[in-house]
Amino acid sequence: MSNFIELAYLLQHNYDLIKKNKKVLKDGSHIYFLKKLKKEFDDKKQNYSEKKKKLEDIKNKYGIMAKKLNNQKKEIEDNEYKLYNKAGSNLNVISKLEKSIDSGKQKLKKFEDEAVELLENEEKVSMELENLRLELINIRNNFYDYKQKSSEKIDNAEEHIKVLEKKVEEIQKDMPSELLYEINKLLENSDSAVVKLNGSVCEGCRMKVSAVTMDNIYKGAPIVHCDNCGRILYYDAKKQFEKKAKTS
Repeated sequence: MSNFIELAYLLQHNYDLIKKNKKVLKDGSHIYFLKKLKKEFDDKKQNYSEKKKKLEDIKNKYGIMAKKLNNQKKEIEDNEYKLYNKAGSNLNVISKLEKSIDSGKQKLKKFEDEAVELLENEEKVSMELENLRLELINIRNNFYDYKQKSSEKIDNAEEHIKVLEKKVEEIQKDMPSELLYEINKLLENSDSAVVKLNGSVCEGCRMKVSAVTMDNIYKGAPIVHCDNCGRILYYDAKKQFEKKAKTS
């Protein structure tokens, strides 16, 4: 029966792998992460649109300001021309023109300061836009990369399940029906029915089995159960011997 117990352990191993791959299929963390990336993308895209509109507004304001600057310069030039070429010796006219020129230069200085501020804001918003553009590209690439990897992971899990289920069918054909029945009964109340005995410790419950159980193992009893958890024990005598040889 020892060969059948080895098959039973192999069967349990395949059951465990099937369960592991099914867990991948049920895991919704990839969907959560994709939604998180999409929200981040949408938020930054909205921010990008707002920054773009802000940049357009700044450029429009600068265009208006450039016209004001040109008009103000022309006004000053016209008044200076009148002052030096038309006013003659009329003190009243000269005084008015000088005041208009001074006032115009003050306005021109104010317009120039506002124009510089607009240019600085334009540069700042342009840099912010470029950074947002790069972030959007990065998020988009991460989204599609993660989506592709998640799809591949799911496809691989589905393929593995098919292969493992076929292996299970093949193993079951070579096993006695009474042993299969017992395994299935144990699996109704436990996540595993067949576990390895590591030395004298059951890997199912991590408890040391009794001397009687170990004696039954050494005597080659057909089926030996853990006297703590009730699982069927698989004892790999060859590996245990190799392990002892290495430590001795």
